[in-house]
Amino acid sequence: MTERPFLDEKFDWPIYVDATLAGLAVLIPIPLLDVLFEWLFKRRMPQAIARRNGRSLSPETVSQLNRSQFSCLGCLLWPLELVWLVLKRTYRTILYFLTIKDATDNLSYYWHRAYLLDLMIKRGDLDNRTDAPLAAEALHQVLTNLTISPLTQLAQQVVANVRHILRSSWRWLRRKQEDEMMTNTRTQMANAWRDLSGYFDEVGSRYTQQLEQLHIARLQNSLVMNPPTPESSAGSETAAAPPALPTENNPADS
Repeated sequence: MTERPFLDEKFDWPIYVDATLAGLAVLIPIPLLDVLFEWLFKRRMPQAIARRNGRSLSPETVSQLNRSQFSCLGCLLWPLELVWLVLKRTYRTILYFLTIKDATDNLSYYWHRAYLLDLMIKRGDLDNRTDAPLAAEALHQVLTNLTISPLTQLAQQVVANVRHILRSSWRWLRRKQEDEMMTNTRTQMANAWRDLSGYFDEVGSRYTQQLEQLHIARLQNSLVMNPPTPESSAGSETAAAPPALPTENNPADS
């Protein structure tokens, strides 16, 4: 009798499906098409996770969450990076070990991103348009500082079992239909997720600490840019002073 795989009730596949397909897109064997699919699934993640939580994000907030870390130097080097990307994808048979490593790293990265987006939405960090940019910045900083984690080993196992990723991605993108590969991936992730709760708590703590630091920095910057003036301080003290009591008539003066 085959043992039924254990599914952790805390694992929510709709939160991680777009993240999984974004991470595995590098395995698509057509140059630049893999980049397009990764971009599509990455951009779908914020609103899809928000809908899963019964929420909706403003276009401005989604744009902040999906922004890339570009610089002037990065723009200048982009043509060279594009040439390298095409060559790497074209000769993926020779450089297959690099493709596997990229898929593993990407998969771990997007799983972290999905978890943090879900956490941010549940906490209400994206509800206020004033605070949403700080939450997005905290997200980017935590993801930038990621290192090898327990998710890396799971990502390696998932990548090793992937077949026909282009067909699977296209079916999900058009009809939201799972094939055998996606079903196996979902089960594999769910079985491993129960052992990752402690690690995810650590990742969540990093995010909340980073967000708190950003709030403190914004407050300090606001005080530097708009310091209280002596006049306003004196005015507030005068306004706060209690009114003088009426004096009683002295009988000796009458």
